[in-house]
Amino acid sequence: MSASTLKYHEPTPSEDGQKRRGRPRSETSKKSILNAVNRLLLLSSVKDLSIEAIAKKAGVGKTTIYRWWPNKVAVILDALLSQFGSMQDLPTSSTTAQSVKNQLERFMRLLKGKNGKILIEIMAEAQSSEETLTLFYENFMLQHEEIMANLIEEGKEKGEFRKNLNTALAVDMIYGSIVYRLMSGAETLDEEFTENLPKEAINILKI
Repeated sequence: MSASTLKYHEPTPSEDGQKRRGRPRSETSKKSILNAVNRLLLLSSVKDLSIEAIAKKAGVGKTTIYRWWPNKVAVILDALLSQFGSMQDLPTSSTTAQSVKNQLERFMRLLKGKNGKILIEIMAEAQSSEETLTLFYENFMLQHEEIMANLIEEGKEKGEFRKNLNTALAVDMIYGSIVYRLMSGAETLDEEFTENLPKEAINILKI
């Protein structure tokens, strides 16, 4: 899956105006909804979770949820991301190669345990819904791919990575191996794999 496969919709001036004139978000309600989703997912699967259950747990109406999110997958993804903080804040590293390693290690940590299982369930639902697949890609994968692509381009400029490297293909190869493992079961992101993948990724970029 890559950015080139998706078509993005730019808001028209009228749509943009409607968004500005709409009721402002209540941050308190939003946090209550995201917290409710995270609590419910401790006991429920993505498939069994409903907007009604989320609204009841958060103490809001369903219309409040639908005002901000188009469906339950969108709110679930936002709830997961609320646990992770900013994806753009990487530790300062002496080399771009180390930054790539740090990014991959962080990405794989996000996918372990309960969060990994939730993402597997979302990906399974996405197979029968183009809208859900797009939401998963744009709300979760895209930011990670952009971070990695920027790091690879930086490494090429600094002479750390091959100048003729196809950046988009390299990103697909690196993340594709992780997603394939995840689809086979979150437990397959074992210590051996998570330790060796960053090293092999750097080797691919430097060859």
